Amino acid sequence: IEQFGTPQEIYDRPATLFVAEFIGSPHMNFLRFSGSIVPGQDSVALGDARIAVPRQHADVAGAIVLGVRPEHVILNDTGPYRGQVLATEYLGTTQIITLECAHGTVKARVPSSGPIPKVGTAVGLAFNTRTITLFDDTTGKALRSDIHEGAAHG
Repeated sequence: IEQFGTPQEIYDRPATLFVAEFIGSPHMNFLRFSGSIVPGQDSVALGDARIAVPRQHADVAGAIVLGVRPEHVILNDTGPYRGQVLATEYLGTTQIITLECAHGTVKARVPSSGPIPKVGTAVGLAFNTRTITLFDDTTGKALRSDIHEGAAHG
């Protein structure tokens, strides 16, 4: 058993990379980078972009994964992180936009009623900071943060 909790707790606060990938469709996006995290830290560097994250309680260095759900990815020309549109998938009220970024592929779930970028275009991305999970890529475990306090692990 990887994690105990209600379906919403497990979806919102996955305890491991396995849980984050297993729960949700599309599953959580994973952006891999090398860096260090110290208690109290509230942002990470993905290349030249500084990404706000929930306040961290961990002290770790090495291979780290930034996890963000597709519905928490915001297409925003002024967003600090960039990606190139690979594909769009119309699903009625929403669309899934697949983007190639420097640290991995990202899927964004956006309303179909808004502007949809064309395949091949570069767009800015922003993330809902309150929902980001950082993982230790070596152990697969979520790093402790303000949003992960109280999550039950198996």
